[in-house]
Amino acid sequence: MDKNELNDEVEIDLSQLLKLLKKNIRLIIILALVGIIIAASATTFLISKKYQSQGSVLLKADVVNGSLDSTQVNTNKMMVNNYVKLLQGNNIQDQVAKNLNITSAEVRSSLSITNTTDTQIIEISSTTVDPGLSKRIVDETISVFTTLIQEKLDVTNVTIVDQPEVNPNPVSPSMVKNVIIGAVAGIVISLGYLLLTYLLDTKIKNGEQAEQYLGVPLLGIVPFFEE
Repeated sequence: MDKNELNDEVEIDLSQLLKLLKKNIRLIIILALVGIIIAASATTFLISKKYQSQGSVLLKADVVNGSLDSTQVNTNKMMVNNYVKLLQGNNIQDQVAKNLNITSAEVRSSLSITNTTDTQIIEISSTTVDPGLSKRIVDETISVFTTLIQEKLDVTNVTIVDQPEVNPNPVSPSMVKNVIIGAVAGIVISLGYLLLTYLLDTKIKNGEQAEQYLGVPLLGIVPFFEE
């Protein structure tokens, strides 16, 4: 390896880098705190809070001779996926939007329809910036759904298990999550800045660095005395 190749190499002395980080620990802490403050402020004042309301319906099986009809239970489990697709379809959601005098896009973006595996329960939830609206969307979705399957499919075994309620507690944004992200971002920025400063610093600080840079043994060091 010749002198030019040696000079072109970028070497990182971990001990020197750790000393640099230790020396600038206050900067790292300050930027982490700044990240926390920015994240907390944005979460409180800039990001809209969202509220969720949820309800659920059950496909009830008939009781035969004091016990549930297992055949109908299995049939209901197979039908659940069809009902989920029906709830996710435009017909029901457009009707809900019309009844509530809001747009179909608002209904679609807020609704979540799920079914727990191997159950006959369909869970319906709505998440919006208005807790009252979230409840009304779930209420109306259940109402339109049950009416539709009764009138069009002659299905009468759907029972409301959980009635939706107004939830005053926002489900997002998460203050804790955002504050952690802000702190991590502040630390990453400070570390990136210090690493860049270290890599761009071409000053020779000791004899060992002089030997590495020049590629020749060091014969002596001239001490510096301040006047």
